[in-house]
Amino acid sequence: MNPYCLGVSAAEHSDAASTILEATGRAHLADGIAWLAEGHPMPLNTNWTSLLRALVEVEGPSVDPGALRRVTREVSRSDLDTSRVLFATDDLPTPAMFSAAIDALLARSKDGTFSSLTARGVLQAQETNPLAVEALCLAVGVSAADARAWFGAAGSWTEEQLAGLLEYFDELVTGKVESPIPEAIPACAPELMTDGAGWATIDELNTSGVSYGQLLAQRAVNGPWLAHKNKTSSLLSHAVASAVCAELEERGVDFRRSSTVGGAVRQSDLQELSGIPDKRVGLVTVKSNGTPTFAVTFSAARDGGTARANGDGLLQIPEVPLPHAIVLTGLGWSHRHETDRLALRFGGLLFTERNIDDLVDWIEAVTS
Repeated sequence: MNPYCLGVSAAEHSDAASTILEATGRAHLADGIAWLAEGHPMPLNTNWTSLLRALVEVEGPSVDPGALRRVTREVSRSDLDTSRVLFATDDLPTPAMFSAAIDALLARSKDGTFSSLTARGVLQAQETNPLAVEALCLAVGVSAADARAWFGAAGSWTEEQLAGLLEYFDELVTGKVESPIPEAIPACAPELMTDGAGWATIDELNTSGVSYGQLLAQRAVNGPWLAHKNKTSSLLSHAVASAVCAELEERGVDFRRSSTVGGAVRQSDLQELSGIPDKRVGLVTVKSNGTPTFAVTFSAARDGGTARANGDGLLQIPEVPLPHAIVLTGLGWSHRHETDRLALRFGGLLFTERNIDDLVDWIEAVTS
């Protein structure tokens, strides 16, 4: 549990108990907690974030798991589904840009075809057009990130690395690469799986156009926007952090925002300021004299698997006296038991984009 929530006073304990009784309409605390655990209907205007903090303050580590699950599920319910939104679309390469990259490649091919590309020619094309290697990778159905990992291209591609890449691509498109796993085939573009013409298929598609059926087949394999969504997944936390910062600014609360969530402060400086030696701290509020008052960490999870992995990591954040809240976004959190553990670990200070006002109320109370 967050040390800030340990050792609450008798008055605070009484306030927390009153919050539970008022929310549930019960006369006795045990009855109120049982009411929550048994899943009875609650008023539409229930302040679930306050109820969670009250429950954790009153019960501590021995909190009724049924009651905790009920309240945490409501608190962590996020309406942000990343499958419905796209970030950073202005940075996406256009069809014209990929066409220019292909032209840059084939202009350096011996006979103007893909099969005659050389490592030197690809390197020269990449120096002219930074999309050249990525376009070549996509033509054979391999992501540029995977290609870099396979051939050790951490920075700029070298001619030696490109020679290895071209050799692999040539064997891939001509059907010489065998899968090391039974009942599987090497990953490649779907058109290369159904046509034995190899590079000639790619040349033909480049010159004669792609049928709409082929375009849909490619989308079905890769998933619409899948690579771009994976690349920009962290921007969801950036957006929610912006919403929190906007509310803090409106109320005159000073803060420091980490570059990891779209701010200008180095992560290491934020760790030093907060005293929390963990790179996930995204925001720290401060008094007028620079004393830290509150820390906030943002975490997004579209599915339960991501929530489980992220939740395990959040639970490892070292405990310090500074109040520390977690803002959870995405559909993956509300049904995970890891979220219940987070509620206990962070003293009930769990929030989503739906209750940013409650978070800022809490921050303002300890900062003023």
